[in-house]
Amino acid sequence: MAIVYITMTRTDIPNGLLQIRDLYPNPSDFNAVIDPYPQGPFYLSQPSNSTVYTTSNGDARTISYSVSGLSAYLIATLRGNDLGGGDYEALTATEANTIATNLISRMQNSLALASANITDIANNTQADSSMAAPSTARVADILAILTGAIFTLPAGHQVQDTNGIFTPIAVIDIDDYFSGEKNNRVLASDIAVSAAKGALSVMLSDNFTYKGTANNCVAIYNSDGTVYDPNA
Repeated sequence: MAIVYITMTRTDIPNGLLQIRDLYPNPSDFNAVIDPYPQGPFYLSQPSNSTVYTTSNGDARTISYSVSGLSAYLIATLRGNDLGGGDYEALTATEANTIATNLISRMQNSLALASANITDIANNTQADSSMAAPSTARVADILAILTGAIFTLPAGHQVQDTNGIFTPIAVIDIDDYFSGEKNNRVLASDIAVSAAKGALSVMLSDNFTYKGTANNCVAIYNSDGTVYDPNA
């Protein structure tokens, strides 16, 4: 079944303040005989993104301090400079931090974050960076982090080996670096009414007002990174 990710686009609203209380089925109209267990309230959070730092030892490169967020995810999964022969360097810490900041900005503007969009953003910082192999970055992981899921790299984690070659986290191991649930992903069918005419429709509107400032406060993404259309 189709999954969507609900992200928080505004930085002036504290984490946990925004709630979605009308997902299907919600407690007010729950029928224990025919309905799944009710959902809600659903709390929204801004993405975690601490600055990543690396330490070099010859051509090898490791993470200097334990770090959580999108920058950490990108430096461990997204390829950097092309060395030729199918080998790539890791992104530098500066490149990873810049790409993460630009992806978050794109989300805050409710723009698509499909694989091609992510590659374009990465290319603007590092011309050889891409979602293609040997990168192991996944759109769904990036969306999960943008909804508030926590991805953490420990100090000493290697991103580039002694030959100067990128050492991405294997796809099957990526989930081990997430703590808690990859939150704020729900079935598209469960938000349909809310997004069309309920709480989410208000949050999606540029007329949503918080402390006198009017602008939308959420973006909703399909699992492929395209923007969810509540009217589709």
